Amino acid sequence: MTSPLPMTAGRWVALVIGTPLALVAIGWTALTAVAWAGLGTTRVSLAVPVQPHQTAAVSVDTGDVSVSPGVAGLIRVHGILRYSLVAPQASWQRTPSAVTLHSRCRVPAGECSLDYAVTVPPAGRSEISVASGDLTATGLAGTVTLKSESGDVTAARIAGSATIGDESGDIVVSALSAGRAVITDASGNIDGTRVSSQDLTVRDLSGDITVVFTTVPATVTVSDSSGDITLVLPHGPAAYRVLASATSGNTTVTVPKSAFSPHVITATDESGNITITQ
Repeated sequence: MTSPLPMTAGRWVALVIGTPLALVAIGWTALTAVAWAGLGTTRVSLAVPVQPHQTAAVSVDTGDVSVSPGVAGLIRVHGILRYSLVAPQASWQRTPSAVTLHSRCRVPAGECSLDYAVTVPPAGRSEISVASGDLTATGLAGTVTLKSESGDVTAARIAGSATIGDESGDIVVSALSAGRAVITDASGNIDGTRVSSQDLTVRDLSGDITVVFTTVPATVTVSDSSGDITLVLPHGPAAYRVLASATSGNTTVTVPKSAFSPHVITATDESGNITITQ
């Protein structure tokens, strides 16, 4: 028969610390298992009239949002909220030409996803903002404003005039033909492909900026505080008036240059390399 081990100071400490942690781990595992077993879905469907002179505005505090053109004079919102055990808190306010959506998960384990599909009047004024979640916009025209505070922004086939902003997340644009476009990011990369905007402004505080043009632009203004800048201009004889300055980094310019060109490229970088090429 073996004698019990003596309870030393070290064993008492391990017992005092380890027992609550083990109970927490067991409880969390049980909660997660129950949560995944009790999955549910709830839906949101809204329609808000918009007059031609009004801005179609949709604001979401939490959730992923996809937006596309719909029918004239109407905002439509279709939401799918997937959850475990307890339905998330969801509410909305409707004012003339605007919808504000609020949602919050109640159970910390299991499934909780909030997805909204939004359509806005085509070729009008639209403003879509998300506090926490990814924002995807496709095929919008007119005066378009896309904003996210925390999440990625993806925009494709945006025409008219565009303002795209993000506080924390990447911005990806493709087939951007807005005559005037402003893209800003506080923390994240900015990546543009098939860009044909004539007047483009891009600003980033922390992240790389890459823009590939399909047509010769009139005015491009790009600035970055920390990250590389790469501008790829179309092949051809067009010359550019280039003003490029990197405080800490290398500057490489291989496009045709002319001090009298109407095509002006301005690029400034505090910490990073600048490359302007074809």
